[in-house]
Order: sequence, then structure tokens, then C-alpha cells
Amino acid sequence: MIPAELSLEVATLEDAKEFAEIMSLVDQFFTPGAEPVGEAEAEEILNGYIDSVEARKIIDSESGQALCFITVHPDNSRKRIYCDTWQRPGANLESTGLEISLEIAQGISREFDLWIGTNSKDLGYIQALTNRGFSLLRTYHVLKAEISKHRYPQLESGLEMRLISEDEKKIWWATHQDSFSKHFGFLPRPFEEWKAMIEKAVGIDLNARWILYREGSAVGFIECTDIKIDIGAGYVDGIGVIQSQQGKGYGELMLRWAFAYYASIGRKSLELNVDTGNESGALRLYEKLGFKEKSSWQHFENKAWANL
Repeated sequence: MIPAELSLEVATLEDAKEFAEIMSLVDQFFTPGAEPVGEAEAEEILNGYIDSVEARKIIDSESGQALCFITVHPDNSRKRIYCDTWQRPGANLESTGLEISLEIAQGISREFDLWIGTNSKDLGYIQALTNRGFSLLRTYHVLKAEISKHRYPQLESGLEMRLISEDEKKIWWATHQDSFSKHFGFLPRPFEEWKAMIEKAVGIDLNARWILYREGSAVGFIECTDIKIDIGAGYVDGIGVIQSQQGKGYGELMLRWAFAYYASIGRKSLELNVDTGNESGALRLYEKLGFKEKSSWQHFENKAWANL
């Protein structure tokens, strides 16, 4: 599977710098002028999103240089596996990377769904996927908005934005689960598992996690992290409003709160991801607030993947 001049090794957090370099090269190849990817963002991926991560790197044996990184993230609660691959432009490892991803995923569970991600402009890898029977499942955009002199919005009577304390994590969890209950791919996650996931995350900023209360009851949350700190940006990792309170402007209020927070600490921009198929109107809201597409990522699926 691996050409003789290459070797396959386990990737760890110690590889974050080289991984960030390859991620940057990929972004800049498909989007000339793209900002470099920082080590914090690479560390988040190598740390594992949910339960764990199986990370590999393909090495050029002669130079010792990493040519490709592959990450495979199982989600045991949702019986799903997420795979992503980044390679140095020109490495021509699309098929090799895909085969390694499939082998690792098959070793985790052949019963799980498999979602394989790629840059939307990486036609070589997309061709490798379609050659193996994968089809487009979902498209996501990374959006970016510039930060200027944003002020904290004035809260109407009965509303309170409160930093999330340890005692409020269960409220946060319940708000999160309700907010996303109708989103594509959502399945409930038990509290203890969810709590462990957020506590092991890279880039935690305890000053950038809020619950929005209305008359003492939680109606929404917004969580930001420092995974974009290397490029002077803030990052909205999650934002949601409970189903019964959607359409009342609470999402916009919380985003304006995040703008004000990052303006107060001198960040230059704010980024987030959005599912372009989200029917809640999120993309329209983000565009209204000045967010513009920075890059695009897609998930592909083949229900018969375990037998490939």
C-alpha cells in the first residue's frame, strides 16, 4: 500500500508544527493568499475531537519530511467515524491516503457510518473518493468577519449573559442538546460523555463561554475557543438557541457579544463554521453580521464503505 520510498508512522501532538505547515500549504494552494494555520488548530485535531483519534503521517524516508497527515476520529455514541487527510501539494497521495483511512476505520468498527472530509477544491481527492463509491453528503463553510470597535449589546429587561461556571455545565449541556436537536446528523449525547469531551478540548477560554438567560431560564449559549489565537482571531466553536426561542434574535445578540469580547482583547477577526444545508437561517444571519466565506470543506459518505 505504501511505496517503498515512504513510511507510515503514528502522528502525535509533537507533530503539530509540521502538521500546521502542511495544513497551511493546502489552504494556500487551493485559496492563494489564505492565512497560515497555527499550531493550536493543528493540536486540536491531533488531540481528538470526541473519544480519541488515530493519527498517522506518511514520511519521505530519504528526507524525513512528512508528506501527508491522516486523522480518524471515532464517535462511539453516534456510531460514526470522521476521517480527514491533508497532503503537501504535489505529493500525489490521494489514493494512498484514502486506503489508509479505510483500513484504520475498518479496524475501529465496520458497523459505524464513515464520513470522510476534504477541502471542497481538492478535486484529486474527491475523484479518489468517487472512484470508491463515495458521494457528497454535506458542505461546510469556514466564515470570517473583521472585528472593529464592537461594543457589548444592551440587554433588554429579563435577559442576562452569564459566563458558564462549573455548576452550570449541566444547564449548558441541556441547552446545547435542545438547540441542535433538529440539526443534520445530531444524536443525543449523555451528559458525562459530553462533559469529558468539552473538558479535554484544546484552546479552552473560560472567559468566552456564555449562557443567555431569559427570566432566569437558559435560552441559548455561545462557546468560543482560542484555536485561532496564532492568527489573531477568535473562534465560535458552538452557538445555539433552544427550539422554543428561535427566531427572536438571540443568536444575533450572542454573536454581537462575542464580537465585543474579542474587540476588548484586541483580536482582529472572528471565525466560525457553518453547515450550508442548515435550515435554521444561520448562514443568512452570519452574512448579515459581515461574515464571508474563507474556505469550504465537504463530507463524503459510502454506506458500503466497510466492504471496500
